[in-house]
Amino acid sequence: MLFVLMGTPLLSGCVKKIPPPPWVAEISGMREPIGSEEIFRLPKGERIPFSELLYDLDTARVIFLGESHDQIEHHRIQVRVLQGLLEKGKDAVVAMEMFERSQQPILDRWSQGLLTEEEFLKEVQWEKTWSMDYELYKGILDEAKNHHLKVLGLNVPRDLVRQVAQNGIDGLSPADRKLLPEMDLTDPQHRAYIKSIYTSHHGGSAKDLERFYQAQSLWDEGMAETLSEFIKAPEGGDKTMLVYAGNGHVAFDFGIPKRLDRRVSVLHKTIVLKEWKKKIDDDLTFTAAPSPLADFLWITRPNPPEKKRPRIGVILKTKEDLKGLRIEQVIPGSPAEKAGLLPGDQLVAVEGIEIKEVKEIHHALAEKGWGKGITFTILREGTKKEIMVTLPELKD
Repeated sequence: MLFVLMGTPLLSGCVKKIPPPPWVAEISGMREPIGSEEIFRLPKGERIPFSELLYDLDTARVIFLGESHDQIEHHRIQVRVLQGLLEKGKDAVVAMEMFERSQQPILDRWSQGLLTEEEFLKEVQWEKTWSMDYELYKGILDEAKNHHLKVLGLNVPRDLVRQVAQNGIDGLSPADRKLLPEMDLTDPQHRAYIKSIYTSHHGGSAKDLERFYQAQSLWDEGMAETLSEFIKAPEGGDKTMLVYAGNGHVAFDFGIPKRLDRRVSVLHKTIVLKEWKKKIDDDLTFTAAPSPLADFLWITRPNPPEKKRPRIGVILKTKEDLKGLRIEQVIPGSPAEKAGLLPGDQLVAVEGIEIKEVKEIHHALAEKGWGKGITFTILREGTKKEIMVTLPELKD
């Protein structure tokens, strides 16, 4: 999740390259329109149909589906895989990065059909806990509700991860340190992988990198711990776990899968969903990792232009004692940074209209459109001022 928040693509050409396998050239030669079943079994790269993918997944106890959170096609595929397993008679559990463990009672009431969609979104505080367009995840959650499937909230408290990212594990209070799962920070290949991405995109000191690595590992360890506890519990039984998480938590087995293996011995399979684009070979370059990118790579059609929304490049946090939304982080090189927005600024209005929720910014950006200027009213150290942010062109 931190990679998503930081705006960093996990499968990028900035990672140290080794000669790619032959199937990479086949994917690089693909041209639009992209088919609906561009599925490759790794490491050899055989192209297989969806029916064969389901057959290969049949013996897996845990199936990881790594997504890019804003890709419509990725969420359609997640629904399709879930439906395919249900048709095969699997007793499925949908485990989601998008929810924290503390929200489990709400998720249970949703699965039992005891909440309307409006009630559910209000109780889980969707805009605060995830803030992506709910329509992207609606199909998954509706399927779970319609079949009364367990939805398992995987995540540790986000505030805990943010504290580690800002101050490191050593900077936590004794009470917060007790909330940490069992942590393994000794994997040199994972550390080298994270370092190559972090330094290429953000630079920064070794101390900054260490905090970033600790926070990423905390996220992975926390989700692996939640999964393992459920699998070991009587409720877990022989259920098939479908884990929906960002690609950064799945690729090369570095994230959740490896940490799950350390806790419990179950067969797992990984699927990485990757949007097609020109020069996609840059995103398919392998690191010197002990495992392939995934068990399966599914190349997906890109979002249609009308579904893409511009972003300004900030991470926001709501505070009940403040008006508007506070900027927690500004992404380097983003439109927000170029316009002069700073961490700590409070966004109180957009285009003269008061801001109360994150979704109001999303709607304003979508309405304004690509390449246009949009005006934010901010409070900075008690002084109100207006800043115009120029949105990127669609091609960017």
